[in-house]
Amino acid sequence: MQNHFVAACLALSVALAGCSGPKGDKGDKGDAGAIGAAGPAGAQGPQGTAGAPGKDGVSPPAQFRVVRSVADGGMSKAAMCDVSEVIVSAMCVSKLGSMNQTPKTVGDNGAECAPQSGQTDAPETVILCTKR
Repeated sequence: MQNHFVAACLALSVALAGCSGPKGDKGDKGDAGAIGAAGPAGAQGPQGTAGAPGKDGVSPPAQFRVVRSVADGGMSKAAMCDVSEVIVSAMCVSKLGSMNQTPKTVGDNGAECAPQSGQTDAPETVILCTKR
């Protein structure tokens, strides 16, 4: 039995002696592994700084406003902007949808469309108003 033990020790010594050679070059990088499962959600971050204060918490008014004329007894009245507004654009629209007539301006904040010969209904005046 002692012979077997000595033979096993010698074989182990020879095997270990073969492992102690010079170190080789580094190998190539392997392929990337599969993507793992998502981790848990992180904690909520700190509250941000306060924004600039608004003016009384009210949104600013719209820059433009559309105004349409009103017909009274078959006669079309002028479409007028407020006194603090000025007219930007105007057009005449008939009930049939044609826009072949030029509106007549009324001051600097209104316009009107007169009925043409042969028209039964007065055209509607549509204007675009903005603040002065």
